[in-house]
This record gives sequence, C-alpha cells and structure tokens, in this order.
Amino acid sequence: MTTSGIWVIGDVHGEYDKLLQLISRLPEGARICFCGDLIDRGPDSAKVMKLVFDNNYDCVLGNHELMMLRSSIDKFEKMSWQNCGGRETVVSYEKYDDALWHSHIELIESLPYFKYYEFDGHKPLVVSHSYIHNDWIDKDHKYSLDDAEDILWAHAYDKERFDEDKEIRNNIFNIFGHSPVKEPIVTKTYAMIDTGATYAKYGTLSAIHYPSLKVIKHINQTKE
Repeated sequence: MTTSGIWVIGDVHGEYDKLLQLISRLPEGARICFCGDLIDRGPDSAKVMKLVFDNNYDCVLGNHELMMLRSSIDKFEKMSWQNCGGRETVVSYEKYDDALWHSHIELIESLPYFKYYEFDGHKPLVVSHSYIHNDWIDKDHKYSLDDAEDILWAHAYDKERFDEDKEIRNNIFNIFGHSPVKEPIVTKTYAMIDTGATYAKYGTLSAIHYPSLKVIKHINQTKE
C-alpha cells in the first residue's frame, strides 16, 4: 500500500457510506484531496461535508458547491439547484441545527478552483473539478468565475476538448472529476476519476494516488 504522495477522491455526491468504506481502504493517515461535488443527489451530503471539513481534508470547488452557495442568496438559483439534486442536500441538513449549514456555506466560499502539489521527480499535480489543461496558466494565476467556467461546468467527453500538445507544454498532471465514467481514465497527463458514485449506471466511488496512479474503489476491487 502506498503511504506517501496524495490520494484524490472523485465526486462523492452525498454517498457517505461509500466514502467511509473507501477511506477505510486507504493507508492510515493518508493525505487526501477531493475533486469537488461532495454534495447533492445522494442521501448524506451534510455528513459528507462535515467529514471533509472536520478532518481538514483538501478539496476544490465543484459546480454543485457553487450552486449551493448561490442558492443562499438568490431564489431562482435555489430552485435551479434543488432541481439538480439540491433537495436531497437540504433534507440531509435538517438533522442538524442551522449553524452547520451557515458554517458550511462559509467554508464553500473558501474552496479554491484548483490545488497544486509538488513531488520530487514528478510533474506537479493539479487537482480540479473538471479538466483544467485548456485553462491552465500557472500555479499563481487567480481565476475569476468567468475564467473558471470550464473547470467547473464543462464535461470532458468530447475528444476535441483535449489538447495533448497543451498538456505537454503545461508540464502538469491534472486529476479531475465532474464527468462520470465507468472506469477511471488515466493517461500520461491527466486522470478522470469520477466513477459515478451516486448513479445506478455506475455506482462506484474511486480514489487515485499520485504519483503512483494506483486506483482504489470503495468496493473490494483494485486496479494497478
């Protein structure tokens, strides 16, 4: 079992039990980062958020967290969010007092668009919600919300979205979620790690280790 480096977990979407099972399969004390979309659709978003924030795990902003944040200040955005899985999230918070909701809203406001990590002898790792290579400038670039539209909302199914030449020039390895796939897709320059934990068609929560690129699923399967 790999004990150094970092484990990046795909979109959880309120699947707390799957998350607990997955974390139990990682090395004790493993460093963890989440790709965003901790919430919505699944039954236990509040518990997922509480676990992530209480343990100070790294996490980037997902489009569902952004919708939750916008819902707190705009009635139209609230309706839109609830139709995208937000109803389940609201119900999950009913088990707690209002203070938890408000504290999580504040924490969501602090989530970055990406996390940047350096490991000796390997490309720097950039974790984002969706594919970032087309928008990558450098680790010090401050994205605006307009700049970050692709890395929050754009799905990475269309082959034309990928730019291998730019990926090579960027000299980073990008791990992201957002676009559910049956199995993690791992190349020399990126990894798609959202395996659809909350969807009946997929139903798996996955983590990938960097720099080894070992994948572990919440069920009793591993993939080297």
